[in-house]
Amino acid sequence: MEVLEFEIRSGGTIRIDLEKCETCETKACVKHCNTQGMGQILELKDGVPALKYTPEEVKRGACTEDLGCELECELRGNHAIVITLPLPELDEYLRDLSEKPTYLRGQ
Repeated sequence: MEVLEFEIRSGGTIRIDLEKCETCETKACVKHCNTQGMGQILELKDGVPALKYTPEEVKRGACTEDLGCELECELRGNHAIVITLPLPELDEYLRDLSEKPTYLRGQ
């Protein structure tokens, strides 16, 4: 599987499954990323998303981390993007709950 994966300033990662992008008709993530006020870090190269900047520049803050690329891909694209963000406060909160949320029961 061909993947574009890069780190962002918060310590999270953005992972794009480029094989799914090949058959995407909308390229919604690239369109969203390039609207005014967004990071404008993605471009189309050979029909799939690619970084306009180096991974180091993106990690230093070129990406605005608005999460819109993932949402647009889910709504109008091919479900190819997964954004993973560190949420240590949430992990701590969930650990301290007396009754676990349904999705965590059995873990």
